[in-house]
Amino acid sequence: MRGLAHPAIFSSSRSSGGGGRGVGYFEAMLTEWGAVPVGPRNFHRLLSAGESVLLFPGGAREAAKLKGEAYKLFWPDREEFVRFAARFGATIVPFAAVGCEDSLRLVLDASELAALPLIGPALTARARGSTPPARRGVSANASLETDFLLPLAVPSGPPDRMYFKFGAPIKLDPSLASDRAAADAIYRDVKAEVEAGIAWLRAERARDPYRGGAVRLPYEAVAGGRQAPTFSLDD
Repeated sequence: MRGLAHPAIFSSSRSSGGGGRGVGYFEAMLTEWGAVPVGPRNFHRLLSAGESVLLFPGGAREAAKLKGEAYKLFWPDREEFVRFAARFGATIVPFAAVGCEDSLRLVLDASELAALPLIGPALTARARGSTPPARRGVSANASLETDFLLPLAVPSGPPDRMYFKFGAPIKLDPSLASDRAAADAIYRDVKAEVEAGIAWLRAERARDPYRGGAVRLPYEAVAGGRQAPTFSLDD
């Protein structure tokens, strides 16, 4: 599977086969994962080759949230990727993920870092020159979308367990490429299913006796690395 990266972050299990564009360590890290720059040309190239694409529509803005924004989606209002993918009769599989945002505690978020006396402007200038811009049009605060300024975060304790929920596949008809209203409706459905999946996972994981790392990690160490069980849908 291949994918795209920055400003909307995609991932891949194979090398992109292309060179970097000089945005520093962040791009080098993504390229190592097999990511390539997001854009119509790469999107077209991958889908026309029958590749699978892992897409996070909120991009960098969603990855660098402010305090109080845990698990909130920052997707653009446009249904851009639905109509594009429909040209190839692609199938969208919505998925939700929970756990990462509970493993970190934000000490200073991007807006607080940028507001620091003396060093705030320097951090912002450094981010502007070394990282890709955040996704535009997804936040009321335009300054947050100018640069990708990583927050200052620390572990909140042992790593929280990761949970994933995949929704029903949505097969796209090529006619959607020219039907913006229908594509908009599918886009809203996809976003709503992701939000519902996040809410469901956050509620259901309370039934997982091995959610906490202090319990799960010793269990897996004694079990020879075998994954600890989690909650059952039949419970």
